[in-house]
Amino acid sequence: MFDEAAPDMLLRKSIRESWQRRLRDESGTVESALVLVPLLVLVLSILQIAAGVLGRQVASNRVQSTVVQSGLRTATIGNPFEFMKANGIDAATGLSLTGGGQLLIGEEQSHLAAITPLLPRGDNFASVGVTLGEGP
Repeated sequence: MFDEAAPDMLLRKSIRESWQRRLRDESGTVESALVLVPLLVLVLSILQIAAGVLGRQVASNRVQSTVVQSGLRTATIGNPFEFMKANGIDAATGLSLTGGGQLLIGEEQSHLAAITPLLPRGDNFASVGVTLGEGP
């Protein structure tokens, strides 16, 4: 009597033995270690660049928004510089314009943390916002 499961069992056994041999084989471990370190540095560097670009854009938008809000509220709040200072703007200046109004400029220093050793101190930058203030 012929057993139909025997060829299937032999195939499974040969596949299992092949995988066990491959798992026990240590050839290529040094090469993979040599590739993983630069690959990790590359991935973290790309992350650092992406976080830097995003962080700068968010900081710039926040400063511009605060300066614009202070310029729009000049007529109601009086001193736009107090509003800017209360919302985290580090330095603010204003230039009086002929015919009324002011050119308002706000600046804020920002710091982004380091992810990779390429920027050990992180990323320091200044964001500037400019708008025209309504009012006398």
